[in-house]
Amino acid sequence: MKTIISAHNLCKSFGKQLVFKDLNFEIMAGDTVAIVGPSGIGKSTLLNIIGQLEVPSSGHIHYEPSLFEGIHIPFPFVFQEHESLLPWLTVAENLRLIQKDVSMDALIDVLEAVELTAHQNKYPSALSGGMKQRVGIARALLCHSKCLLMDEPFGSLDEALKIKLQQLILSIKEEKHLTVIMVTHDQSDIERMANRIIDLRQA
Repeated sequence: MKTIISAHNLCKSFGKQLVFKDLNFEIMAGDTVAIVGPSGIGKSTLLNIIGQLEVPSSGHIHYEPSLFEGIHIPFPFVFQEHESLLPWLTVAENLRLIQKDVSMDALIDVLEAVELTAHQNKYPSALSGGMKQRVGIARALLCHSKCLLMDEPFGSLDEALKIKLQQLILSIKEEKHLTVIMVTHDQSDIERMANRIIDLRQA
């Protein structure tokens, strides 16, 4: 197992408000990492820094160069809600927005991975919350990233559906050799999925 992401003395502040300081960690290829801590401690901020949506105030993150080979979006995100789906487009059409020249084989591959092949011609209004979440996962998979970043991805789901999606993501992770980094406050996410924890209460 090799280190693919490492943080060195990472600090983040907004004005005079310090979020975290002197944060150091390593993420190995194939890890499922849970970023944990109470609300407002900076979990989503750290995820955004890892995903290059924000920059640290000081310190730096090193990425293994192969993470960026052959991809347009380095680290796709899966969020808690997927109301960003365009209601006038079908599932397949929403997916094609990510990669307009995607082949039918590649499209079917991600639809099969998230168990939505039979629903590809449905509109978002006909999808359950869990199905919308799976469309979000499919969109991330189309980016061909080796890392999948998730911000409270199961927060709005009931327990049975949460367990099913946790198992689905772990299955996709193994099949496609992904590294998963997720923000969560749910102990079940940690127990069922994570092999590594970044606890911001210790930052």
